[in-house]
Amino acid sequence: MEKISTKYRLEWIAVRIMMAIFRLLGRDRAARFGGWLARKVGPRMHVHRLARENMKMALPGMTDRDVEKNLFSMWDNLGRNVGEIPFNREILDDTEAVEIVGEEYLTAHVENGKAAFFVTAHYGPWELVALVGRRFGKRATGIYRAANNPLVEKYFQEMRADPSYRFVPKGNEGARTILKAARNGGAIVLLNDQKLNTGVAVPFFGHEAMTAPAVAEIACKMDVPVYPMRAERLEGGRRRLTIYPALETSRMGDRKADVFALLKAINETYEQWITERPDHWFWVHNRWS
Repeated sequence: MEKISTKYRLEWIAVRIMMAIFRLLGRDRAARFGGWLARKVGPRMHVHRLARENMKMALPGMTDRDVEKNLFSMWDNLGRNVGEIPFNREILDDTEAVEIVGEEYLTAHVENGKAAFFVTAHYGPWELVALVGRRFGKRATGIYRAANNPLVEKYFQEMRADPSYRFVPKGNEGARTILKAARNGGAIVLLNDQKLNTGVAVPFFGHEAMTAPAVAEIACKMDVPVYPMRAERLEGGRRRLTIYPALETSRMGDRKADVFALLKAINETYEQWITERPDHWFWVHNRWS
């Protein structure tokens, strides 16, 4: 059995205490408290400078004042996401607080039994993407980045567990799961806006960004549609999940060029969302360098 370090054990204890506090506060107050705490702590962290540099590079027309305003709101969104972790399943069931746009695309694939990719970014209340699982049942799989701390990872997955939705960490297991789901008519949910060092260099806000190619490679090879999916925060604590029409898949007779074109279309979709609501994206990730 792998030995767990003292650092990991202390982190696990701290996370459990924080989640217990959130549960005691209740859903709405936990979200507000998480947002408040992140706004206080986040700007003092080293990654805040990286987030500022990223935003200025991606959105050069933004004033310094607007950059700081959006970064402040970014921390609020991230804090709310953390505060809502113990209540994610409750939120997914709350039809009064969650609006779904483009649900017809989910319905079509539930009925036809074919495979489909639903791609999204670390944007807004991104845990809403699990709503796909509520429609597809056991045919739905979410690919995610596992926490570095195995104790925290196990704890989060216990809270996230849902009989109608599989969560699989990215990597070799995730790649095998994606391929199997594509062959068997599954729905695969991917948050693929982060850097992959072994990926493909694709423009993102005018700068090359190493991008994970698996979704485009499988989509082009097996003719699997790719639907962008966007989660947003609305006024009054409400949320909206929008499923967009499938992206056009290029047929240039050159598989490498087709894959690149689809990855570029995905990145351009994320660019549009981020430009519209810069505070919703996870700017602290080292996406370019």
